[in-house]
Amino acid sequence: MRIAVKPDPSEPRRVVDEVERFCLERGLSNDIVFRFQLSLDELLTNVISYGFEGVKGDPVITVDIRLEDADIEITIRDNGRPFNPLEDAETPDISLAAEDRPIGGLGIHLTKSFIDTLAYERVEGFNCLTLRQPLGAAGTEESPDEH
Repeated sequence: MRIAVKPDPSEPRRVVDEVERFCLERGLSNDIVFRFQLSLDELLTNVISYGFEGVKGDPVITVDIRLEDADIEITIRDNGRPFNPLEDAETPDISLAAEDRPIGGLGIHLTKSFIDTLAYERVEGFNCLTLRQPLGAAGTEESPDEH
């Protein structure tokens, strides 16, 4: 499934809702849904807010979702300025209180801790960030009361 994303600040919420619907319709766990909700909201907000500064041409952003037997893979593609969030994003000092921390870096930090595998490549003028989560590595649909 491919989702076209407009360079508008309201788009991350819409995309997160579409991904949630996709996952739940296919019986994926709430844990996986939560991991992708948080990660996609943060990553897309960053792309829309900062990825096209000084870039000529129309912004193109897509989110591709691929579900396989053992995992789910989501790739964010954009033709913004080259930026590898796995290497270029500053690591936030989480030992500081929130009000004392400089803005930035927390979204990719959280994504790295929530998503099993992240990979970045620049392909034909596009940033391609792929998030992969094994289906069996996340929680199940059971609530704590069902144990």
